Amino acid sequence: MSYEAFAYYYDSLMDQEFYNDYIQFINKHVKKYQTVLELGCGTGEIAIRLAHLGKNVCATDISKDMLEVAKYKCIDFKADVMLSRVDMCDFAVDTKLDLILCLCDSLNYVTNLKDVKNVFQNTYDALKKDGTFIFDVDSMYKMEKILANYDEENDDEDFYFHWHVDHLEKGSVKHSVEIIDKVNQERVYEEHLQKTFDIEIYRDLLEKVGFKEIEVYSDFNEYNEECERNIFVCKKG
Repeated sequence: MSYEAFAYYYDSLMDQEFYNDYIQFINKHVKKYQTVLELGCGTGEIAIRLAHLGKNVCATDISKDMLEVAKYKCIDFKADVMLSRVDMCDFAVDTKLDLILCLCDSLNYVTNLKDVKNVFQNTYDALKKDGTFIFDVDSMYKMEKILANYDEENDDEDFYFHWHVDHLEKGSVKHSVEIIDKVNQERVYEEHLQKTFDIEIYRDLLEKVGFKEIEVYSDFNEYNEECERNIFVCKKG
């Protein structure tokens, strides 16, 4: 399920410094790049930062609402970003790219392996020789230990927020998010399914579509099994 009305509240719940950390990580692992495609761009935070660095960025998402938010942010921040509605499981490009990104657990919304492989194949085909694909997924540790039956609630004068997570099966969860905007008299409720697979399953699929150099990091650092996020840096040989 793609984000709908929740898209308009998404940024208020995110740590902006996290995006700056991601830009540092990208620039550390990819020395030379100019053309960038972002899959699952959300509200455009990464894309806007890359555009401000002078990169040619196409930012895509399957959610019309996320893209609507991203459009107005690009205007506000004077960022030259091409925005497009794209299904990451089914896309192709006319011109090969230096870098493709799929960040902030976007790939976890692809919940079956056939579609995950399609994402990897589409990405491989869209990259230049020596191009780079960087994506992240929530770790199995996060799915099984941190998010299992997680519950968070906040209620203040202007805003009510409730986030509950149901554990469904190994690596699979359902997020239930409720927001009540007391100022604008609006209630938002959405459910989202996410699934993660073992690292070796992702690695095997990446190798099957052609990626040769695959490195895995944890929360921007060396790999650690007890982490929240696994980040893959994949080179097309």
